[in-house]
Amino acid sequence: MIIDWSELLLENKKEGIDFGLQKKNIDYKQSANTLFNFMTKFDYLVKDIKDMKLYPRYVVENVEYLKLKFGNRSIGNVAFPMLCFCDINLHNLPLHVENDDLNGTKGYGKYGIGLDKNWCERKGFQPITYANQESKFSIEFSELFNENLDLLYSDLPLKEEFSNFILDQLRLIKPLKGVMNRDGEWFNKNFHDEKEWRYLPDMTKVEMSDFINDATKPREMESATLNKMSDTLTNENSIHLDLDLECINYIFVDSSKDRDKMINVIKERFGDDIDKCMNLASKIVIYEQIARDW
Repeated sequence: MIIDWSELLLENKKEGIDFGLQKKNIDYKQSANTLFNFMTKFDYLVKDIKDMKLYPRYVVENVEYLKLKFGNRSIGNVAFPMLCFCDINLHNLPLHVENDDLNGTKGYGKYGIGLDKNWCERKGFQPITYANQESKFSIEFSELFNENLDLLYSDLPLKEEFSNFILDQLRLIKPLKGVMNRDGEWFNKNFHDEKEWRYLPDMTKVEMSDFINDATKPREMESATLNKMSDTLTNENSIHLDLDLECINYIFVDSSKDRDKMINVIKERFGDDIDKCMNLASKIVIYEQIARDW
């Protein structure tokens, strides 16, 4: 039996089935409708709200599970600019933001901003792929990446499109479980629980590295250097994520004192525009108060 797909599609369209659903705003039922970015310092959040921007920074990712090599040197860690968000429902946020002393895991901090997920989709945010080290996917990806590294090491011609594609894939892959660096300290982490999405800025207009690794650029991978490079990125307007009032669903602060300070920041940002001040101030959530009711 031969199926006439054009006729089938036509019939479905007549019945009201829309094949362009991906471009429509459809609420999520088993995950959050907000993507959250948490941080450890109130000052970071103040800058984001005062500027109504989020600033990508160089983030270190451990890739030992992929067994990548450049010549005879193993690539253990890589770094590239990004913004990271979690797709976690509100009642599970304490497991994400607070320290877990029992398992020796650090949280991301109680200050944060929650952005509308549909808005994030339109801005090009992408959920990452979690790789099982023992899977066919991980093994084949590692082989392809190493083949490309061998060509690069041997100074042989590369297919630029292919090379860029697998590099982009590396930016969007994380192991199910692994190790994470925070403030110079490594600890174990279950990454899959974070349901991470990433915003990867377009670095084509910026004269800075868009990808660094510890095999070819070990000095640039030092934390002090990465911090300086990240600070420099704040001056590159082309890579910033500009915010608007409607995309912000939540602003998380730790205490009522922080809330009062944030209200003053909002007043300073929007001046005499009472509607905008009230709009944004109404989205402030005091973490310690609401966490008791989750």
